[in-house]
Amino acid sequence: MKELKFAQDILQAETPGETRDLILNLGFNGLFFQRWYPDVMDNWEGLLARGFQEHYYAAQVYRFCPVARAIHQWHRSYTFAEARRTILVGSAEAKVADNLWKLFGMEDGVVVFSGRSNLKSALILTTDCPVEELYQKHSGILALAADKLDRQLCSGHTLLRQLSRENITLSPIQQKILRLQINQPELSNAAMAEMLGISVNTLFSHHKKIAKKEGVTTFTGAIIKQLGKNASD
Repeated sequence: MKELKFAQDILQAETPGETRDLILNLGFNGLFFQRWYPDVMDNWEGLLARGFQEHYYAAQVYRFCPVARAIHQWHRSYTFAEARRTILVGSAEAKVADNLWKLFGMEDGVVVFSGRSNLKSALILTTDCPVEELYQKHSGILALAADKLDRQLCSGHTLLRQLSRENITLSPIQQKILRLQINQPELSNAAMAEMLGISVNTLFSHHKKIAKKEGVTTFTGAIIKQLGKNASD
């Protein structure tokens, strides 16, 4: 009866927030949603420990994370523990990724796939303890919930943050600054800041953050690094 009640509540949920709260009440401590396009991905942090994604992406931990690797290699739902037992087993980098999840209170979790029109999406749920029993108990209704969120968080939804799959460490405004500098190098800093709707000081602040995220000491170094990436594509 509880499963039927949950299914009814999910079907009646009017907002992503309502759907999120219903799912979390099953026993999860974190939730986020992703959808993949060829060059970018949609991302919604429904509930995620503050600071996790900044560490995960800025330090490029995601490149060696079994959970992330499985998202792009597999087409079936899975638990974090299953991915860790199968992908990059024994890798020191994978261990760093696992430890980062655990540091933020996400011991285990489950990835539930959904999507339509050839666009794959996933509902990623986390727990502070092994998730297998919880997942086995609710796998059917979690598939329903993942489909519900995919429908609610339609392309262009205001809750979605769009990230470049090529340069996932940078925020949308930082990606725009870098592209603008490369495509229109003749612009002055004042003109570029005006085009972006920010102050020159804010522009300079982003320059420093971009350089740091790209692993170089100057914004010019970040531009050179990006041009090198483009040349090798």
